Amino acid sequence: MKRAGWSLLVLALLAGLIEIAIYHYDPTRVIYKRLKAPDPYLYEEIDPKLRETDVASLIRPDTIRDRELTRQKLIDVVWGPAGYPDGPEPDKVQPSVSDNVLGRLPEGTRVSKLYFDLGLGLSSWPYFARSAEGNNRLVIYHHGFGDPIDRVSGFLNDLLNAGYDVLAFNALGHGGTLAFVDSDQDGIREHARQSGKSNIFHEMSHFERPLKYHLDPLVGALTYVQARHSYRSIDIVGFSMGGFMAVLAAAVIPEIERSYPIAGVYPNYMRRGQEVFPDGPPAYGPLMDTANHLELFVLGASGAGRAQLQIFNRYDRCCFNGIRSQLFKAEVQRTVAQAGHGGRFDVLIDESHADHRISDFAKRAILKDLDRDR
Repeated sequence: MKRAGWSLLVLALLAGLIEIAIYHYDPTRVIYKRLKAPDPYLYEEIDPKLRETDVASLIRPDTIRDRELTRQKLIDVVWGPAGYPDGPEPDKVQPSVSDNVLGRLPEGTRVSKLYFDLGLGLSSWPYFARSAEGNNRLVIYHHGFGDPIDRVSGFLNDLLNAGYDVLAFNALGHGGTLAFVDSDQDGIREHARQSGKSNIFHEMSHFERPLKYHLDPLVGALTYVQARHSYRSIDIVGFSMGGFMAVLAAAVIPEIERSYPIAGVYPNYMRRGQEVFPDGPPAYGPLMDTANHLELFVLGASGAGRAQLQIFNRYDRCCFNGIRSQLFKAEVQRTVAQAGHGGRFDVLIDESHADHRISDFAKRAILKDLDRDR
């Protein structure tokens, strides 16, 4: 009987070790993910069909040549005739937040909460975290879907410890905010009136100028903090869907210098699986007609002092994995250089883990690139 008990204990220990190796230990997780991949084009190779697309032909010279004209067209897509907004001001400001919504932050960090009523029953409440170290630089962080923003508290800690103030955003529908609105309201297109509820992320075609609901809190919060603090630089980091928002913000908001989309941006023609968002922000027709993904990359990277570093998790369990970024990296770099506006573009493939997350490897790369004082 004793022997049977020991055998069961050993088997339980072995099962636990196997589970840790497969699901929690990065080196073996990478091997496991590679072995179980459904096809070689997920992680290891590039689908030959994707190589048939001429990347250079997708970047229109006129779109890049006159950046300001393209930016004005993008502003019209987002906000319409009203143009780039002056604000909006927060509807309410909670000057001191101590509920650890961003996780445990460095001692001396001061966090305030900005409330924005966006209309249609939508709201956003970004957090403004002031570093106790204070290097007079600001980093915007835009979170994506799924886990709450406190899951990246380690990264926020790294930024705050390095002296950066942080404006932190949840995607609409996350962090306690709503994404669904009643479809019988003004601002909803006629064809969607009978749908009952419309989702601001998954049903963009239901809304009049849907992108403004995503960018208004970002522009409003940025205007608010700039009126109170004079920053030497403003940069943006976005994760997952927040990565797309970072690309869009960098193309539209001139104050943003450096942008770091992580695990969230591939041109629509090379997306697969969960990456396909047929009626979401990355596929929004009026936006893509004005500046497609590749053109947004160039716009966000172009200009004196500007740069865009895209980071992809090669073995990401969710999306935007593999080495597909090799198809556009060189062409975007060439276009940025030839445009003559200055700036730089680069891609980093993170092979250190097999998750949909911001790894220590990515954090180090971003902090190194952010540091203008080196």
